[in-house]
Amino acid sequence: MKNTTSRTITEKTKGVRQGTATRRAGKVTAAKIIVAAKEVLEQEDVSRFTMRNVAERAEISLANVQYYYKTRGDLIEALFVEIEKIYQQAYDHHLLTVGTSPTERFKAVLNFNFNEITSSKTRRFFVQLWAVIGSLDDFSGAKFGQLYAIDIAQLSFHISALVPDESQEEVNRRATLLAAVIEGLMIVGGEQDRSSPRTRSLLKSAEALAFRIALGDQAFFPEAEPSGKVLVSGCEAS
Repeated sequence: MKNTTSRTITEKTKGVRQGTATRRAGKVTAAKIIVAAKEVLEQEDVSRFTMRNVAERAEISLANVQYYYKTRGDLIEALFVEIEKIYQQAYDHHLLTVGTSPTERFKAVLNFNFNEITSSKTRRFFVQLWAVIGSLDDFSGAKFGQLYAIDIAQLSFHISALVPDESQEEVNRRATLLAAVIEGLMIVGGEQDRSSPRTRSLLKSAEALAFRIALGDQAFFPEAEPSGKVLVSGCEAS
């Protein structure tokens, strides 16, 4: 069964200057630029992420890059679309190997994400991408939200299958929290070897936590007391 999320981008040329990339050759050039931009973030220092350096890696002129993507912001918008396409295809391929059970498919999505966050290549790419997109909107969070809407939509789709009677608003809230947990593990977990006992134990606990979040396990959340204190693991905190 082909996986589908609740969010799709209908305009696959988002970020490309209007009126460009309409012919086959133009689409090939625009795609080549996006590949080069991704490679700069994966392989070079974030300070190298400039239109000129992307043009150099793509082996085309700066003017040609700017013909398709007028600004770095436009280039990032197009890169978002490419990231969504890459991850959607990867999710679909990964889910072909599992059954139709919502629990099994949700577990497979978690496993895919855990594989990604333990990859040094993935970590480098996203840490550098965060720096670039933060600088574009003065770290207001708008573009971060745009980027992680991809993950939240994917997680929401599979959480909805686990709890079909839950409201979409609540499902989205749980998916947002879970996306934050997954991305946080990529940073605070440091360099991780997926085969090491430490990493296996950490990810096993993360999987259990992910299911508790997805299912809305209320026992997991601290209870507020009338006094304004919060009870956490048997201890009071004001």
